[in-house]
Amino acid sequence: MYLNLDKKNYKNVLTFFCLTGIVLLISFPSSAQQQNKILNVQKLDSPPKIDGRLDDDAWKIIQPVGDFVQYDPVNGARASEETLVWAGYDDRYIYFAFLMKDSQPEKIWAELTPRNEYENNDSITVILDTYHDGRTSISFTLNPKGVQQNSVETIWKSEARINSDGWSAEMAIPFKSLRFSSASEQIWGINFMRYIHRLNETDYWTEVKRDLPKLQQMGELRGLVGIKPGHNLEIFPYAGLRSTRWAGEKDDKLAVGADLKYGIKPNLYLDVTASPDFSQIESDPFIYQLSPYERYFSERRPFFTEGSQYFRLATENGYDLSTEARVFYSRRISDPRFAAKITGKTGGYSFGLLGALNKEEYGSAEFGVVRITKDIFKNSQVGIYYTGVGGETSTNHNVAVDYSFNFKEIYYLRGSHLFAFNSQGGNNNNGLHLVQFNREPDTGWQFNAGLERVEDNVKLQAGYLDRVDFQSFHSMIGYAWRFNRGTIQRVSWDLTGTISQDSHGHKVGDQLELMMFWNLFNRIDFHYGFFTGKDQYQVLTSSQELVWNGSFLKNYGGHFDFGWERGGFLKEIGLESRWEKRGIYNEEFTAVSPGTEFSLEGSLSLRPRSNLEFSFEADWINQKLSDSGQTVFEGLTYETSIHYQVTRELFLTARLLGETREDQYNFDFLIGYYFGAGNLIQLSFKQSQRKEFLVTEKGHSFTFKLSYLFRL
Repeated sequence: MYLNLDKKNYKNVLTFFCLTGIVLLISFPSSAQQQNKILNVQKLDSPPKIDGRLDDDAWKIIQPVGDFVQYDPVNGARASEETLVWAGYDDRYIYFAFLMKDSQPEKIWAELTPRNEYENNDSITVILDTYHDGRTSISFTLNPKGVQQNSVETIWKSEARINSDGWSAEMAIPFKSLRFSSASEQIWGINFMRYIHRLNETDYWTEVKRDLPKLQQMGELRGLVGIKPGHNLEIFPYAGLRSTRWAGEKDDKLAVGADLKYGIKPNLYLDVTASPDFSQIESDPFIYQLSPYERYFSERRPFFTEGSQYFRLATENGYDLSTEARVFYSRRISDPRFAAKITGKTGGYSFGLLGALNKEEYGSAEFGVVRITKDIFKNSQVGIYYTGVGGETSTNHNVAVDYSFNFKEIYYLRGSHLFAFNSQGGNNNNGLHLVQFNREPDTGWQFNAGLERVEDNVKLQAGYLDRVDFQSFHSMIGYAWRFNRGTIQRVSWDLTGTISQDSHGHKVGDQLELMMFWNLFNRIDFHYGFFTGKDQYQVLTSSQELVWNGSFLKNYGGHFDFGWERGGFLKEIGLESRWEKRGIYNEEFTAVSPGTEFSLEGSLSLRPRSNLEFSFEADWINQKLSDSGQTVFEGLTYETSIHYQVTRELFLTARLLGETREDQYNFDFLIGYYFGAGNLIQLSFKQSQRKEFLVTEKGHSFTFKLSYLFRL
């Protein structure tokens, strides 16, 4: 017996999900908002000097706030160490000063790293909800070495220093670096977060309960009157020169480009890019392609990463979806000659508009993206989405609606429904539907259920979709416990069942999985699981189309993951292993045979000094056929690196990445001088060995890159 989700039954089940969500939304209204702390910020006659010292006259006349509360390890307990915060502003900046007292200052842990690249350091963070909507925020973090992190790459000033009784810090954040409404008197959401590494403790200024959305538990910042970002214009030109010698051939290339950002209003921004930076200094890691599905790669180009939250589907922030879908996948715009976007938020509406002209192998393609969402209720939203691509031979248009309802604090109903239209036909069976319902509190009973359907003719030329002709229904039940003392901090289990079909209702798989998760107070986390079921596999036809192979193979196995974050010399250890009885693809992905796959991945990071780090990673995969015991695939990918941060601005990095199956490698050596948000001078050397059409080729290149951000 199995659930036969043909098209008619699918619509009935989808209707049931939606109606159930609406009933639950009406039946369980959100609990009342707790009374939050208020920080009244004062206007300063003279600004403080941002040097990490708290001896400025400005701080002497302001009453600090404190009384931080633990988030972790004991939620709601009084913070173990005292933290004090001062705040003020003038016409250009909002200023913060911090005193982090510590009874064992010799154990303060801070690394000297490039900006945004440290983890689990002692730190202080400012979280600003400048729209005061409980949904959006920007954060600014500083460690005791004065190294910055921020959730959005922007310009701000800061400094920190370690003292005999703890450490202190100062920040000056320009209003030009923030987005906010045009109201004459501003009320922002605000919170402060401190992390104490030796205690593995996270403290907030306001009490933040684990089961409630964090942005719904912010304090209020009051007293900002008459602030404006001024003439907010940023110009970010860059230039690169590359000299390459590869397999006896020469290739010397010069590239220049520029990004421009203009604040039309405090809550409305225009971004423009022309001929983006061609040089990717660091090599991509080697990844073995063991299935016919396209891999997803994260975006790193500043033009596309900034404001990317305005282009996300509600289901991209959900849980346990086997289908990975992006209506807009910015890496499709691989070589934009010109691109522009407008992003902002006003009156509860968030919107993102983007247009781009992309250079392709034959001609060019035009991209258009429109995304609008509306905030409703306390923490819910609905939205519409459009993407379009017009090329030399075809066009593609996609329209979607999505929603995310949050009720009774811990319940979520999310969904996305998309239809794809192509000029080359095939506009029947062109829908993509994702629906999921979650109940996942920090402790107690856990539950989620999801329904996914991707029909035959869904093609997202501007987006990403890892499979078509697929639908599944899954449900999970579990339970979690948390302890405030002893060895174990949190332990949970969950049991998940999944039924999979093609989009016409024919069964293609089922699976049952049991998982256990353990979190220990000494920063050791591990989880393991066991699964069993059976699957069909999608294979490629001669025309490179994916079809189901029609034969079921048993699929069972287990996996174990271990992580230990320590800090200091032995900074971090990681281990992941997996054994699976499954189908093994041939090299062309045209057939599947029963076999086994075993993978083992390990990582180790050593930091003998705060500014020096050695890291090692390796991933070994072995595949064997069951009938003959023959090993049909075996390979090891590896990466080792040394990073030396000479000063906060100057750094040296050496990396070796490779794989053993074809004996390929990349060696990168990089010297960089980083002097601000995006301001960078880099000189790199790259040595490579690649196998192309059974021939091993070697080469090297030198690249010089310069970028500088002008703010007017």
